[in-house]
Amino acid sequence: MKIPVFCPTKIQYDFDQQRIKKELLDVGIFDHSKVATTVYQNGKSMWQPDGVFEHDDFKKVKNIHHYTVDKDGNRTLIDGEYNTFQMVNLTERDEYSKQESWEGKNTVKDGKVTTGDKLPLWIKYKHPWKFRSDLDLPYTYRTISRLPFEYVQTVRCILQQPPSIGVVHADSGPKTNSEYYDEGFASITLNIDAGNANLWFYNKADDTEYMVDESRWSTWHFNDALSHCTTEVMSPRIQLRIFGKLESSVNYLDLLDLEQAVW
Repeated sequence: MKIPVFCPTKIQYDFDQQRIKKELLDVGIFDHSKVATTVYQNGKSMWQPDGVFEHDDFKKVKNIHHYTVDKDGNRTLIDGEYNTFQMVNLTERDEYSKQESWEGKNTVKDGKVTTGDKLPLWIKYKHPWKFRSDLDLPYTYRTISRLPFEYVQTVRCILQQPPSIGVVHADSGPKTNSEYYDEGFASITLNIDAGNANLWFYNKADDTEYMVDESRWSTWHFNDALSHCTTEVMSPRIQLRIFGKLESSVNYLDLLDLEQAVW
């Protein structure tokens, strides 16, 4: 089953964005998070195709927190002039999964960094995860539980705090995600606060950069195997990307407003 790379949901789920934001900030969600960035080679992200995301809105992307990798695949975090994404999971399967999104290690082949054996945790562990009891988020958890999932896995809380610009990256692979969707899993983003910035993604299929106008939608599907980033945020940005197994009666395409789809 072919799924769009981006598409708002047909039903824009009714939830209180400000209430979720307040709950998250009240538990000190930024303090629970860690920097979520990627490897730089030759002055840019390993996920940034040549000629892509090079206009003025992205000039500062060269000066954000990033990793370097040695010949053995070991990473070193380099502090930049600007912040970038921060990440924390609102669900868990163990202690490691509270902040981390992947298992595995980068490798270096012929001087070029590759993903090696790294896999997203939601791809590797497809069983139900549990909401974190150490975070007091009753309304947030109720909102997530109303979505058409049989069970949820990773609930990624993706954060940015000014001065910040979202690093160009991809979270998974095209084949990996295609298989994930074919097995009845889905990824729905709840737009809590865009931080006066925009998600951008590059669609190799039509060689086009797309900007998401977050003011239009509260919920959408996004295939995070595509290279994506954000423009500079002007206030805290909070998005929840929810992965899980859809209810058996639900067809993913039926949830999506296909007239607005990017294929």
